[in-house]
Amino acid sequence: MSEQAWSPSSGAAVVEYRSSRWMFLGGLAMFVFFGFAALFPDIGSPSSSPRANVSPTFAVFLFSALALGGLLLMFGTAPRTHRFSVDERGLWWRAGRKSDLIAWEELRAVRGQEPRQPVQGDPNSKAVLSALVFTPVDRRFVTRHQALLNQLPKADPEVQLRLPVDVVRRLTQQVTAVRPDLLG
Repeated sequence: MSEQAWSPSSGAAVVEYRSSRWMFLGGLAMFVFFGFAALFPDIGSPSSSPRANVSPTFAVFLFSALALGGLLLMFGTAPRTHRFSVDERGLWWRAGRKSDLIAWEELRAVRGQEPRQPVQGDPNSKAVLSALVFTPVDRRFVTRHQALLNQLPKADPEVQLRLPVDVVRRLTQQVTAVRPDLLG
């Protein structure tokens, strides 16, 4: 269904968020800072320590590699707007040219998961991240919605879609308004 057109009902509210903004900005900062350092390696006064004197060629090579790493980080984490909408047919998702529909018939239950820190003093306790958690009807759910979920099929019947806390809350409210029987 990844090639399906985005066509939720006209009255459905749309929840949007942008992903990877901070990683993109970090890559941009690396590219600019280390790019200038590669272009102008001899700015500053020479060091009095013989161990700190580095040849300009080595400095240009090192800073160019770090600037290239920042550029690759920028391309790999370009911000993308994700749009979600809930209507009587299901949960719609769209990011760029990819779109998907999770039909209500494919799910047994949907719930919002709030983030939680690990319990102090318990070595087996783990942090819980915010997510929209689906309990699918069959095991092929992850395969059908691979563009949205990016997970490998596993034995656990629940599938998590990790989202920011405010997006999880708004989507849970919309699911409650449309299909309160699925919340569990």
